[in-house]
Amino acid sequence: MTYAADSALDFVSIARELGTNRGLTLKSGVSNGTELTPTEVRVRMQREGQNFLRRSTLNGTTIDREGLANNYAVEPALYYAAFPSPEQARQYALQGAIAVLFITVTLLTAFAVS
Repeated sequence: MTYAADSALDFVSIARELGTNRGLTLKSGVSNGTELTPTEVRVRMQREGQNFLRRSTLNGTTIDREGLANNYAVEPALYYAAFPSPEQARQYALQGAIAVLFITVTLLTAFAVS
């Protein structure tokens, strides 16, 4: 049983061959398959030149045989939160008290107006 990946065209070798055979003409009527190269790959080969398929892979990125990038989500590193210091705890308590006071004033104003 052959898999699709085994029977797929090898675009890297086709790209190398196209780089050496720019003016490909079929004299005998037999094709070597280079005319089946996708248009996107040919345009990228012309645009990137020698850098075609030589990009470094970044974290979360892979490059397939056609030179197309596949991006994957990168999970961030996990870390534990530090417990707040006593000064930070006092600031949180003060902020909570101000929030409760603000909501109380807002509700009393709403009841007084209605």
